[in-house]
Amino acid sequence: MGRGRTLDEAVDAALIELQESRRNVDVKIVSETADETVVEVTIIDQNAPVTAATAPVNGKAETARVLVEGLLKHMGVRAQVSVRAGAEPLTLDISGRDLGGLIGWRGETLRALQSVTNVMVGKHLDEGERVIVDVERYRQRREHTVREIAMRAARQVKMTGDAITLDAMQPFERRAIHLALEGDPDVTSSSIGEEPERRVVVGPRRAAEQ
Repeated sequence: MGRGRTLDEAVDAALIELQESRRNVDVKIVSETADETVVEVTIIDQNAPVTAATAPVNGKAETARVLVEGLLKHMGVRAQVSVRAGAEPLTLDISGRDLGGLIGWRGETLRALQSVTNVMVGKHLDEGERVIVDVERYRQRREHTVREIAMRAARQVKMTGDAITLDAMQPFERRAIHLALEGDPDVTSSSIGEEPERRVVVGPRRAAEQ
């Protein structure tokens, strides 16, 4: 449920709580009075496959691709693994049907898969180099979603003057929020806590900081 003085405020409040994008939900107005609007927001199931561009594959990328493909077969997962064109760092795209299990709640399974992948291919990489693993462009879609969350949180902070602490997020999600808000003269963003419960706080920028 989301509540606000207007429909937009109620939807924003619900989306911040759910950490979802407006395009990923259905909105139903529960009640509407002169003083308050209440909405019910339902997340839409999104399993549409995304076609990924592939890159000419060098030896290092092909080694990583083959290793991950073998891992998925060992797990009993039928999927294709390709190297994303022009991506830096090296990014492997996994595509197929019914791959939600590889993503998990808020990407936790995908995060574990990426960690295992980097252990497997580590000896083939240069020092400090790492491999990004994505399933059906989940990371790309999630970055878009958290940027929208950042903007909604900023609007709420500007209206109320109170800081908002978002739910725990992965490092790439927190980075997307910081980048989305770094140019806003009225709000700041910072990270608190320890992994995996590290969170972003969006608050008002004080006069001394401007």
